[in-house]
Amino acid sequence: MSKKYKIVLFIFAYMYFPIFASEESKSFQNISIHSDQVTFNQDLRQLVFKNNIEIKIDSYTLRGSNAILNSKDKKLEIFGSPASIKSETIDGVAEALVIYPNKSMNLVGNARLLNEGNSITSDFIAYQISSNE
Repeated sequence: MSKKYKIVLFIFAYMYFPIFASEESKSFQNISIHSDQVTFNQDLRQLVFKNNIEIKIDSYTLRGSNAILNSKDKKLEIFGSPASIKSETIDGVAEALVIYPNKSMNLVGNARLLNEGNSITSDFIAYQISSNE
C-alpha cells in the first residue's frame, strides 16, 4: 500500500474508529486491511477498498474483491466471488460478508459456513462470533 493510502487510513482510523467500538470485550481489537486501491468518501464517511482485499481482524482472515468500511452505518462489508472468512474454528464463503463491531456477521448470497464440523448453507446466515474465538 502506498504511503498516501496509509496516511488516509491512519487519519480515518484516528477520526472514526471510536464510532466502531462498542464495549471493549465485545469489539474487535486488531484490524489490518490491505488492498490495491483505497478511496475515502468524506460525505458518506466511507473508506472504499478495491481489488485483492485481505482483512485481518483478531484471528480472522477475510478476503474479497471489494470492501466498504462505513462509519455512518457502523459496518464493514466485503464483496467477492466469493468473499471468504477463515479462522481456526470457522470457514465461510458468501457473495458478501457484513461485519459489525459487536462481533456479529452476516453472510449474504450463496452462503456456506463450516463451524467446528457443522456445515450450514443458505442465502443468508447470521453468525455471532464468540468472545473466546
